[in-house]
Amino acid sequence: MNRKRSYTGNNDFHYVTFVCHGRRKLLLTPAERQIVISVPGGLVRRGKLYLSGFVIMPDHVHAILWFRDDNDLPATMKTKTWKRLSSHYLKAHYEKYKPEYLDYLKVMRNGRELTPFWQRRYYDFNIESVEKLREKLDYMHHNPVRAELTKKAADYNWSSALWYCQRKSVGVAIEPGF
Repeated sequence: MNRKRSYTGNNDFHYVTFVCHGRRKLLLTPAERQIVISVPGGLVRRGKLYLSGFVIMPDHVHAILWFRDDNDLPATMKTKTWKRLSSHYLKAHYEKYKPEYLDYLKVMRNGRELTPFWQRRYYDFNIESVEKLREKLDYMHHNPVRAELTKKAADYNWSSALWYCQRKSVGVAIEPGF
């Protein structure tokens, strides 16, 4: 099986996408979306990564990240932080407010019952130019408009579009990098 490789070590920007398991719409409420963005928000505050843009959709997340050492990308996405911690906090949220959703999440894998929140993998695209960075930001910010969640990108509360349009806070520090 061919797998797309993430190229790290070049100090590139990384356009990442990760999806709710089974493409389920699990990020419907402000609380759920806040949980997702709070994890990289903490990493940004500690100087572990820079966030150039994001959008949280009902069933997936897009973000543009960069690092002092971009060899940190795989650990940030998979094993140590964003997906693992947000999954943990989202499951706790569901236990308290939507316990019926936990049954909805259950799957059998290798004879074990699991409750995965995210798909195992994530998509990563290296951004090597300002033009490609702007293209990805534009695509990402207009995702809620295409999905008919809002009429204007800057009106969608769960993206960095408002920061780019009006330089207003979006709840996490944005570092455009250009």
